[in-house]
Amino acid sequence: MVRILNKALLLGVWMVVVASLLGFWGRHSRWLDHFASFRVQYFLLSLGLSLWFLGQYLYQKKRRDAFQLLLALFSLGLNGWFVIPWLDYSKANISTTADFRIYHANILYKNKDYAFITNRIVSNKPLFISINEATPAFIQHLDSTLGKQYPYGFDVLAKANTRVVIRSQVPVLLDTAVAFKTKGMMRLTTQVQGKTLTIIACHAYNPLWKEDFLIRNRQLKQMAEIIKREKNPTVIIGDLNLTPWSVFYESFISETGLKNSRQGFGVQPTWPTSFLPLRIPIDHCLTNSLLETTSFKIEKPTKSDHLPLEIGLRFCP
Repeated sequence: MVRILNKALLLGVWMVVVASLLGFWGRHSRWLDHFASFRVQYFLLSLGLSLWFLGQYLYQKKRRDAFQLLLALFSLGLNGWFVIPWLDYSKANISTTADFRIYHANILYKNKDYAFITNRIVSNKPLFISINEATPAFIQHLDSTLGKQYPYGFDVLAKANTRVVIRSQVPVLLDTAVAFKTKGMMRLTTQVQGKTLTIIACHAYNPLWKEDFLIRNRQLKQMAEIIKREKNPTVIIGDLNLTPWSVFYESFISETGLKNSRQGFGVQPTWPTSFLPLRIPIDHCLTNSLLETTSFKIEKPTKSDHLPLEIGLRFCP
């Protein structure tokens, strides 16, 4: 039985190594890009395999066990290089006052329990609400229940007749040029504490199909062009349908100089809610250097396949 288990684990470690390496070539294929999404899972599997093969080597002192151990350690180090910086929780227990808070949720277009969602929003009392996959029926419910608290906002058409929605307690101005140019994305400006703030709300296309993969990448490129022209404190909020380990995410961050608000607060994976072992962080809040994150946390579920986020931000002095 031990011999069979060793063979199965050796096959497992080779599979983890191959999957880890395939993620580097995500620029050439949407399927290869998906492999980069599971760096945390590869890291944890590699850690378990390393401990097993270390025990086998110390017990039997065989050259074969040493090779298997080195293979597992290679995978552990490779994925640890990407994952360990995101295991930083140094900001989680720091108490800093936010200038404003954003509640973001991809609510799932099939989710009909609208009151459940709006009750979650009421309990958080954010200054801004960001919703992805909103249907006309949900928008009608949102405005009828929270219209007095959040009288300002816009929504733009996204994929499959759903909408990206922003609602605000303070007046917002829509950049119509961006809204008409790019489906599923809008740029808003507003005033918070006497300072001009830019909010870019986006629901990037799911890169499962080739056409949607290309559209998602085009959305990232167009957002990068906007960011490079921005002079205001700026935040990007939404389901971007990629993880921090995607080559497209890395290129986007390198080009724009943005920061991910979850840095210092842990990985905080948001999708899928149905199966924790495969959960990955694809809902993001990104800011430029004129904003600082004071809090970043996953909120209670809304019967969606995504977990919502609540982010506290403040203007840098």
